[in-house]
Amino acid sequence: MNLPPGYVTRAAQLDDAPAVLAIMHKVSLQIVSETDDTLEDVIAEWESPDQDLARDTRVVLHPDGRLVGYGIFYDAGHKEVPVLDIYVDPDEWTHDTTTAPYLFAWAEARALENLPECPADVRVALHAFTYSEDHWYQSELTRAGLTLIRHAFRMQIELGGAPEPVTLPDGFTLRRIERDDDWRPVLDCIRDAWRDHFGYIESPFDEHFARWQRHWHDHFTPDLWLAAMDGETVAGVCLCMENFNDSPGFGWVSTLAVRRAYRRRGLAMALLQTAFRTLYDKGSTRVGLGVDASSLTGATRLYERAGMSVNTRYDLFEKELRPGVDTTTREAGE
Repeated sequence: MNLPPGYVTRAAQLDDAPAVLAIMHKVSLQIVSETDDTLEDVIAEWESPDQDLARDTRVVLHPDGRLVGYGIFYDAGHKEVPVLDIYVDPDEWTHDTTTAPYLFAWAEARALENLPECPADVRVALHAFTYSEDHWYQSELTRAGLTLIRHAFRMQIELGGAPEPVTLPDGFTLRRIERDDDWRPVLDCIRDAWRDHFGYIESPFDEHFARWQRHWHDHFTPDLWLAAMDGETVAGVCLCMENFNDSPGFGWVSTLAVRRAYRRRGLAMALLQTAFRTLYDKGSTRVGLGVDASSLTGATRLYERAGMSVNTRYDLFEKELRPGVDTTTREAGE
């Protein structure tokens, strides 16, 4: 797929971040009437050691110099299931018929570069998420050969007052997570829980830890990172952020995980309700989280029982690039 004469494409540069963010905001405001990202988010993502701007991003410039399209490719830790994210300025949707197809063709070609790095018998598929209300992007995904396979939710709760104090199930204690020494056992707990998360891919612990540590380094907040302990064992964790996406009063539960051996004891509900109270004490009047709509562990039903409801639905699209053995989690207990 070639762009029309006069259009320019190249890798993203740090100076492009404000223009890219402006397009991202135009899309989200048009579709869901709120924004999902900040300039700091975009720059931090581009500066991550997991991203190679030259190889993993593309921008498209209109002949008049405006940035009208942007694509980014993610594959750190999941080369067999890379994820693409594409934005086109909504002002161009009705008449620009080449920018999106060009970016999809670029992303697919980028994904095919990974084939030699994946075992020959492993299935490779390209993934993309979109708002369920974004019919333009859905049509572009379909035109690029991707098909809808699953949904995810953003769920929220309005905190009209201080939540009641929470008591953990018998035998467990709650403490704050500390930097450094706690991070490996915390990740070990998360990995054990995520083995029952749709699409999870097992990777060597040290590789995962390096990615995870970098990702959370700037978000670590001791008052909002909580561990449920069974003696010296981290049985469950709840990692939260305040002012999600720079929205005052909007707390976010980034990770809620309970080890397999400690499920069905009320621990997840106790951790979630503790998060509500902790975030409320920090000034949050609204708390949100993301969840697989068909959670293999029933997390969606848990959140509903806690008083949360669906605010936004996301759709997951997929295109198989090579058939083979599926190494991702598809059922609980795999």
